Amino acid sequence: MIRWRRGLQVYQRNSLYGHLLADIFINKSRGLTVIQSYVAALSKILTLVQFTSAYVNDYYYNLWLSRTKKLFRVSIKLFLSTCVLRILQPGLLCPSGKQIYSFWWRAGFIIFLMFYLTTFRGLSHRTYEVMSLLLLLIHIFIQFPVHCKVPSLNLPLSLPKYLTTFAAFVLLPLPLELSVCVIAVYVALNEGLDKVYDHLRAGNLTEVSDPSQTPWGMFDLSRLTTEFHQLESKTRWTQMMRGLEWGFICFAATYIAFWGNVRRRFVFLKLGKSVQARNQCETARRVRVCWIEAIVPSKVSKEYQRLLKANECLDVTEWIYIRSYESVTMLFADIVGFTKMSSGLTASQVVNILGSLVKQFDALCEIKHCEKLGLIGDCYYCVSGCPELFKYHARSCTEMGLGMCEILKSFNKVFGTEINIRVGVHTGRAHAAVIGAVRFHYDVYSYDAIIANELEQSGRPGWVHISQTTYDQVHKYYAAIPGPELTINREDAFGWARRVPEAVRIFTYFIEPGSTNVKDTLSKLISTSETSSSTSTADASSTSWTSFSLENITQKENEAVEDSRVAWKENYLPAEALADIQMRHQTNMLKLQRDIQLINDLRADPANHRLLFDHPPLTTVLSQFTDPEVEWHYHLHMRHAVGPSFVDSEKLARVCDALILLLTIGLITAGALVVNFQEITLVLFLVFFAIAVAICIVLCFTGTHYPDRIHSRFSLTIYNICTNPMAYEFILAVYTLLPTAVTLTFVRTLSAEYRSNEIGQMYLTFMAISIYIHCLPSSSAAWARGTSAALTLSSGFLGWNGQEILQAEKEQFCMTNKDMKNGLNMRNQEIIAAYEGAVSLVLIYLLSRISERTNKLCFFVHREAEIESEAAETAAKEANVLLYNIIPKYVFRDLERIGREDLSDRSSSLRYAVAHEMIAVAFISVSNFFSTLYREDREGGAASLRLLHRIICSFDGLLGNFKYVEKIKSIRENYLVASGLSQSRVQEESKNNAHMVELMLYCIMARDALNNFSHTVLSDDEALVSKIGYNCGPVTAGIIGTAKPHYDIWGDTVNVASRMCYTGSPGMIQVTELVREKLKHIFYFSYRGEFFVKGKGHMRTYVCEGRV
Repeated sequence: MIRWRRGLQVYQRNSLYGHLLADIFINKSRGLTVIQSYVAALSKILTLVQFTSAYVNDYYYNLWLSRTKKLFRVSIKLFLSTCVLRILQPGLLCPSGKQIYSFWWRAGFIIFLMFYLTTFRGLSHRTYEVMSLLLLLIHIFIQFPVHCKVPSLNLPLSLPKYLTTFAAFVLLPLPLELSVCVIAVYVALNEGLDKVYDHLRAGNLTEVSDPSQTPWGMFDLSRLTTEFHQLESKTRWTQMMRGLEWGFICFAATYIAFWGNVRRRFVFLKLGKSVQARNQCETARRVRVCWIEAIVPSKVSKEYQRLLKANECLDVTEWIYIRSYESVTMLFADIVGFTKMSSGLTASQVVNILGSLVKQFDALCEIKHCEKLGLIGDCYYCVSGCPELFKYHARSCTEMGLGMCEILKSFNKVFGTEINIRVGVHTGRAHAAVIGAVRFHYDVYSYDAIIANELEQSGRPGWVHISQTTYDQVHKYYAAIPGPELTINREDAFGWARRVPEAVRIFTYFIEPGSTNVKDTLSKLISTSETSSSTSTADASSTSWTSFSLENITQKENEAVEDSRVAWKENYLPAEALADIQMRHQTNMLKLQRDIQLINDLRADPANHRLLFDHPPLTTVLSQFTDPEVEWHYHLHMRHAVGPSFVDSEKLARVCDALILLLTIGLITAGALVVNFQEITLVLFLVFFAIAVAICIVLCFTGTHYPDRIHSRFSLTIYNICTNPMAYEFILAVYTLLPTAVTLTFVRTLSAEYRSNEIGQMYLTFMAISIYIHCLPSSSAAWARGTSAALTLSSGFLGWNGQEILQAEKEQFCMTNKDMKNGLNMRNQEIIAAYEGAVSLVLIYLLSRISERTNKLCFFVHREAEIESEAAETAAKEANVLLYNIIPKYVFRDLERIGREDLSDRSSSLRYAVAHEMIAVAFISVSNFFSTLYREDREGGAASLRLLHRIICSFDGLLGNFKYVEKIKSIRENYLVASGLSQSRVQEESKNNAHMVELMLYCIMARDALNNFSHTVLSDDEALVSKIGYNCGPVTAGIIGTAKPHYDIWGDTVNVASRMCYTGSPGMIQVTELVREKLKHIFYFSYRGEFFVKGKGHMRTYVCEGRV
């Protein structure tokens, strides 16, 4: 069972949207084991990022709506940059006086501006999807007319196709499938039209004898002064290079889009999990508070929990909650005849009858400004004037007692019973305290509390017995008759003088029943109950249509199911098929409930963590966390094992990035080596590839290991160096600059025998890959990626200008005296290339920034989810510790099973009862505490209560030594324990009397503990003695009441154990004859005699002398 619960906790911690995430580094895995686990997790990643419900999918996109709008605007700006380029290109390259065809790009410029202005309206994600598709199609469409009018074979513009591809996959909110289809058509049209136009252009130009007569609409500007042999169609090698370029760009865009989509969905799901964990934490806290308030008033509970937190490092005996009140009124009420009536009833009947009475008492107590203190069997007691101060506390308690008498009369009429109630009310001073460490509760202690109890015991059934102090405050409102005088023995002293016993005489009175005030109170009670029920109904009706609930959806689906069932019956489907369909329907409904709960939790999140999607906690420029502690934890998480690492971990992303980069570098190196195979190039390319392999190994090593799993000192040093943030960025920069080095080496060592067009296309392809490879690593900072891309661009321009790549000689135009290359103005050509490079650099930085911020947001949400999960577990543990301190674990499990573990639901009385056949019960009383130790002349009695707290805590401390013994409650100086209530534990024991033996041993240890306390703490004349009564038999255990429900036991067995305690001798353990018969083989018993026991007559009793 323990292993199963641990497994459940692991599942709840590692599960995400119904899927169990695999911790890649579980069981201290490393190296190839980590890679294997990572590959296995990648194979299942598609199922993780799919939402089963359209509700969750729509809500997910709505949360990212701000990001969608920003990227949509960025796409428009980038498309506008291509418009500017296409408009400037003909003007820069064409000779003066020639007609330029730029209508489509000017029109596109205006259309894009209109799209941009549309984003200032509140649009939905679906609208942005449609607009993105239109925007992309328009951008593709306007490229082809100019492509056919002003082509340039020797200076092709690559920027539009790069922007189109990355915008379709990464920037625009288009589904991946749709983006693939659009780009596939775009590539086919681009290459197809280019090939067709090359063929037509070559045919037209061969027929021209005078270039000046050539129509500009069908004339390639790059052919103005070149010879016609350069007009040959593209070779197969050139087409392969263009295919490689397209393939890399599409792969890079897909790679970035895929991981971005995965991590954003992980962010959403982890954020939902974090919020749900916080809700669980709040629920655990609320349940904890409710159960604390079950024994401690709400005003006291906050202060008590504050003291509990402040003194958590201290022993429980070293601190106590205690407050003194000079004037309060206490009420004790005992139901007369209930024990006799309940003797012939079952456990559930006893609890139902007593529960119905207690429910009425609780409601009356709340109306009359009284604070319920507890229920001792069938004795109900409360106080008014504390902890909430109330001026008319005496009148409040008096009306409470009269109301209880009227409730009993009504109860007898309804059920035909003859039970009654005695009520005692007294006004005086009291100390409100929480005594004990186990099953503690809020109670009042003083001589005046004893007087109130004595008034109840000496009262008349059906009357309210009040003292003189109470009478002085209420005689104007009620008719009273004199009662018998009471004599209370108390001992006080002055200073350090010897205690002097004193007999205090108290005048008492009886309040006549049937007061009009009581009738008004009862009518108010009834009207209040009706109002609360009607109000709850109204509230439910008013909120049912506004809340995001499952009712309407469930109703529609149920109607559909009913219609389907009719169709099933008509088609005579077999029972197995019907059961399978119904099972799938139930599964879908459970998933729908989970989805709606997720949405409701995110919407109702008081911390508004959903705003993280709009405003992540990152700086604008460097994308660092605004909280330095989080930034430190982020780098610590990359270097050390802090929590589980799942498939979205940035540490594991380094492994994937390293392998992808190695594959790309290998392709470039192989292609360059095939074309330019020389000894020097072979050596250089092998050196570059060896460096790439070494870096890949290092990155994979750091990405699949943690320091605590590295045994070699050299490897640990390498790990510490390479995982340093700046060192990692430097290594990755070298890694991504290797394609640039290969490309430049390829150009510098190239022989002049190769065809210029093929080499030119190869150079452009390699440079494009070398530039855009910098946006691939998703585990790198955007500033580092931008810096590396800038170095590649600078090297590319130097390589272009420093080598005659196209093998064409510069020419001088006599008319213009401008430097030309293949008939084009070189300076203008460089301006266009620089413009393309600048926009490409912006695009690379933007893509890297998107990946970096998504990674960091994923880490932040993962960190918050882990913190909330740990907080939820800690809160649950703390709640359980306190909860099981109030109520037994097995009882709470039963309450969870019947759905009544939450005490915040006050709509019905909590009634829980279990009948036990053979339970051992013991009463332990510090019989002379109030007569020997309690003194109100020292701190008003607070010092004495601290001693009582230590005594009760010493009894509580003994419980851990026994398996079956548990405390039921402590009532002032009395301590009630029982054994055998946990039937699951008792059934595990082969001997039926094992729990009885343990309880007897506990009684002996408690007696010895009290004696030891007296000898070590108190003087000889203040020695405390115990009286212990022990009995066994059937009992009823349960919880009843709407306010302050306590776990208690009832029955004749409990009453007899109490009588055994009160009629026993000091220091003795008095037992019944039944106990002696069951334990005589284990313990010595001596016959004490027959004693009269109230309700039982004369009984033979024995005293336990010790073990045999």
